Amino acid sequence: MAFKKFVIGFDIGGTKIGIGLGSDSGTILGKARIENVNTRPEDILPKLVSETARLAHENGLEIKDLAAFGISAPFPADAANGIMTAPANNPLWRNVPILAYLKKELGIDGCFENDANCGALAEWFFGAGRGCTDFLYLTMSTGIGGGIIAANHLVRGGKALSAGELGHIVIELDGRQCNCGLKGCYEAYSGGRALAQRMAEELRDKPESMIMQLAGGNPDAIDMVVLEKAVRAGDAYAVALWDEMSKRNAQAFGMYINIFNPQKLVLGTLAWAVGDLYINPILKYLPQFCWAEPLAACEIVTSELRRDIGYYAGVAAALNYLKETGRL
Repeated sequence: MAFKKFVIGFDIGGTKIGIGLGSDSGTILGKARIENVNTRPEDILPKLVSETARLAHENGLEIKDLAAFGISAPFPADAANGIMTAPANNPLWRNVPILAYLKKELGIDGCFENDANCGALAEWFFGAGRGCTDFLYLTMSTGIGGGIIAANHLVRGGKALSAGELGHIVIELDGRQCNCGLKGCYEAYSGGRALAQRMAEELRDKPESMIMQLAGGNPDAIDMVVLEKAVRAGDAYAVALWDEMSKRNAQAFGMYINIFNPQKLVLGTLAWAVGDLYINPILKYLPQFCWAEPLAACEIVTSELRRDIGYYAGVAAALNYLKETGRL
């Protein structure tokens, strides 16, 4: 085979673990999925090893032929030591030393990265960020996270390794309560969970509203899909809320563009799932929030990897690890 380096990647999620076998040519050679709802780490970690061996074997390789592995993991975590401390959607995973375990059991080197950072790396190596030296990736779904590529390097920050928490810039003094504990965060105005909570709070006693009707009268069933349907149907409340969300998106994007002067903003989930209805209002408001020159120099695009990004995330982390250590 013509490839020089092979790597394995693990994307640890609250419902599934995506595993990808990839090459330094930008090719994913094999994928696997492990269900991960309410699992115990002692049951799952050995499967990561056995699936690695299977994927390698199916491609004429052995584990020892792999140059590195990458772990894409949710935070909070002890990133420096590769320990999953308290992932919100994996309640039985507490203080799991996954990096040390895989180094020992696979017998190869590897790394541990924030999952939003890995989303940025995946788009950088395989998707919409290819060829960029400076771009931002934004997860736009239940919450808002991000990854920063600046001067051809992933930005991790200082001791906390928390750079890229782009959803938690405070955009409104004494604003809405955010699920992170702060008030006025960008995520509190444009994150999917925060918007669903707000709609449930404001419409709980209004069964006649279109959104409540679309949710079958159950405020707990209100989500972004319901909001989008109501917006497309022209519901006044939904249209006003969507417009406010769009303006807040533009406010945050304007900050990022002025601060980082990126070549691209790459947007995940909601942006590609909804399309022009999501993007166009942001573009309309953006000139209010940033200078014309960096705005003209920044292309706002949606993720190319979309639903498959998890299979690329850990692979990209491993490739970036090889790059940073001079082995790629």
